[in-house]
Amino acid sequence: MEEVQDTEKKMKTAPIVYVFAILGGFAGLLYGYDSGAISLALPSITNAFGLNAAEKGLVVSFLLFGALPSIVVFTALEKKIERRNVLIVGGIVFIVGSIMSAIAGSTAFLMFARLVLGVAAGIANMYGLIYLSELAPKNIRGLMSSLYQLSVNIGILGAYGVGAYNLANDAWRWTLGLGVVPAVIFTVGMMCSPQSPRWLIRDGQIDKARKVLKKVRVTDQEVEDEIKDVQNSLKTKEAGLGELFGKFRPVLTLLFVLTAFQVFTGINAAVYYAPEIFHNLGLAHASIIADFGVGAALVISTLVSLPFIDRLGRKKLLEISLGGQVLPAIAMCIWSNNATIAVISIFLYVFMFGFGLGPVFWSYVPEILPLKARALGMGVITFTQYLFNALFSLVFPIILEAIGINIFYFFAALSLFAVWYIHKYVLETKGKSLEEIESYWEQKEA
Repeated sequence: MEEVQDTEKKMKTAPIVYVFAILGGFAGLLYGYDSGAISLALPSITNAFGLNAAEKGLVVSFLLFGALPSIVVFTALEKKIERRNVLIVGGIVFIVGSIMSAIAGSTAFLMFARLVLGVAAGIANMYGLIYLSELAPKNIRGLMSSLYQLSVNIGILGAYGVGAYNLANDAWRWTLGLGVVPAVIFTVGMMCSPQSPRWLIRDGQIDKARKVLKKVRVTDQEVEDEIKDVQNSLKTKEAGLGELFGKFRPVLTLLFVLTAFQVFTGINAAVYYAPEIFHNLGLAHASIIADFGVGAALVISTLVSLPFIDRLGRKKLLEISLGGQVLPAIAMCIWSNNATIAVISIFLYVFMFGFGLGPVFWSYVPEILPLKARALGMGVITFTQYLFNALFSLVFPIILEAIGINIFYFFAALSLFAVWYIHKYVLETKGKSLEEIESYWEQKEA
C-alpha cells in the first residue's frame, strides 16, 4: 500500500511548475507575436515607405536573419551563461526591438529594428524550450514541449488580432510596438523564476540546484534521484562538429531534409504573407479573414494534435500532416477567384501543418539525436531552420509577384514527395527509449 502511495506521489506535479511554465512560455508567445505582427502591418508599411517586392522580403526576413548570429553566439556560451539569465537578456532585447519598430522613420531603420528583434527571437526559440524541459518533471516534459509550440501559435493569433484592429487606421506602429507588453511580462517573470537545476548541477552548484528542485518536485527522493541522474548523464563526453558531421551524419542528413520540408512546403507563405496573397488575388476584403483563419488553424490544430503524438507516433503524424496539405494547396490554385474556397483552403492547409509537421518536428529533433550530439545538433538544426526560413521569406514576395498563387502547386508537389520520403526513411520513435534510438544509429553506422 505504501509503495502505491509513493508511486502516486511521484507522479504528482508541484503546482508552482505550471506558473513557471506559463512565464517561460511567454518566450514562445513573444516569438509568435513578432512573427505574426508583420503580416497585417506589412500593407500599411508598404504604403508608408513605398516598399517594392524585394524590400517587403527584407523587412520580413530580417527578423529571421537576426536570429542566426544569436543562435551561434549563445550556443557557444551555453556552458557559461545560465538559461534563465539568457532569457532575461532576450526579454530586454525584445523590449528594445519593439520600441525601435514602433518609432521607425525609414525602411532601413525598420529593417535594423527587425534585426534586433531577431536576436531576441533566436534566444527565445532556442533557450525557452531548453529551460522548460530542464525545469519540468519527467511526467509532463513532453506536454511542456508541445505547449511551448502552442504558445508560439497563440502569439501569432494575438498579433493578427492586434493587426486587424489597427489595419483600418494604418496604425502599424501600434501593431509592432505593442509587442513590448508581453516582453515586459516575460522579462519580469523570468527575474522571478528559478534558474535551471540541470545547469546549476553541471556548474557544480549542487546545493543551489537542490533548493530549486525542492520548489518544483514533490518528494525529497525525487530531488535526490534527479540530481544523481543529471550527474551521471554529464559523464558522457559531448560530440564536436567533426563527429557530428562524421559519425552522426546519417541522422543529421535526415534532420536537414525534414527541416527543408518544414520550411519549403510553404507555411511561412501563409503566416507572413496571407494579406499579400489575397490582395494579389483581388480579394483584399478576405485578407483579414484569411489571417485569422491561419492563426486559428495553428492554435486549434496544435491543441488537437497533443494526444495523438504518442498515440499515432511521430512518423504517422508527419505522413498525415504532409499528405493533408496537398489537396488544400491545389484547391487554392484552382479556385483562387472564389474567396470562400480560397479562405477555407488556406485554413485546411495550415491546420494540417499544425496537426503534425509543426509540433512533431521540434519534438523529433532532440529525440532522434544521440545524447552526446544532442546539444550541438539542436544548435545546428535550429540555425539551419532559421536560415531556410529567412531565405524563403526573402524571396517569396518576388516569386509571388512573378507567378502568383501558382506557387502553391510547388508546395503541394513537395508535400507529396515528403510523404514518400518520410514513409521510406524516417525512423519511428514511438514507444522507444532514447537509448534504443541511439543504439539504432550506432548499429546502422557499424
